[in-house]
Amino acid sequence: MQVQTRGVSRFFRSGSAVTSLSEALYTREPELSSVVQQMTNGVVHDKIAVKGLTGQGSALILCWLFSERIAPTAQERHRWQCVASHLGAGLRLREFAQTLDLDSPSVEAIFDGAGNLYEAREGAERPSARAALRGAVFRLDRLRTRLGRNDPDRALAAWEGLTRGRWLLVDHFDSDGRRFVLAVKNDPRFPDPRGLTLRERQISEFIGQGHSCKEIGYMLGISPSAVTNCTTRAVRKLGLSSLTELAAFFSPNGPRATLAELVVHGDTLLIGAYPLVRADHMAKLTGAERAVLAGSTNRDIAQRRNCSEHTVANQVQAIFRKVGARSRSELPIRLQQNPSGYTET
Repeated sequence: MQVQTRGVSRFFRSGSAVTSLSEALYTREPELSSVVQQMTNGVVHDKIAVKGLTGQGSALILCWLFSERIAPTAQERHRWQCVASHLGAGLRLREFAQTLDLDSPSVEAIFDGAGNLYEAREGAERPSARAALRGAVFRLDRLRTRLGRNDPDRALAAWEGLTRGRWLLVDHFDSDGRRFVLAVKNDPRFPDPRGLTLRERQISEFIGQGHSCKEIGYMLGISPSAVTNCTTRAVRKLGLSSLTELAAFFSPNGPRATLAELVVHGDTLLIGAYPLVRADHMAKLTGAERAVLAGSTNRDIAQRRNCSEHTVANQVQAIFRKVGARSRSELPIRLQQNPSGYTET
């Protein structure tokens, strides 16, 4: 029996946080549509999934079933992408939420309901950190009002996944009903493969899952420029040549997932071998299009190849069409996929 395993795994483990089966899988693997209909007696023709990825390999996924083909609107994608960020942060929090109290090591600052600071510990001791957290407490309280709830897009834009890439704000009520706001350290945690800082590793993992720099900035509560700077350093440290190769390295089916970690004289080494891009996928592209893959931004590629940015943009779009990708972050995942997507069981 042929069962579609790799494609479904990619659908849930990587790619856009808001997508439908028809746009993510059916266009490349049309046989899957009939399989889904057979399994549901012809009732289900499509599914929309909102994936709250933790950035640590697990996810909380909300799914809606539909009797017809469907695609989320641009506004729906934006809203649910923001919601997905909070689902992923909440899933990380569940690992220690039951034992969370005012004395927990993960609690690094405590505020009262009015935003007054009671205590600051660890990374929250710096004046800039305290000010950022205090501002976030005030901002979130305003969003909880009727006026704040009247504009969901504005509320979601202001309510990022984390504060300064580190803290999740959690309400805590003591035995007499007093409300505190806890700044809980809740950023994704990873081992360090080759000199990457924790922040560089966090961002690289999300890049590998197909998220854009803007989406990652929202999830971690940091600026898009900070995300870009981290990806640039990670590319350099890993000896890669582009953001495309970084995403390929950290994708769920990429080299990082296949490498073994060995400790030799106190140093952690990654052992393994893996092709970054499949040769049969590359055969679809022209020589100019393959040259474009080695670059980072359109401007950088245009300067290196002595052509216009408009020409590069057209070549990038041609690559997207040929491999079924919608963004640079998603491109390496598509380039690595098995052409059939099937495994024998």
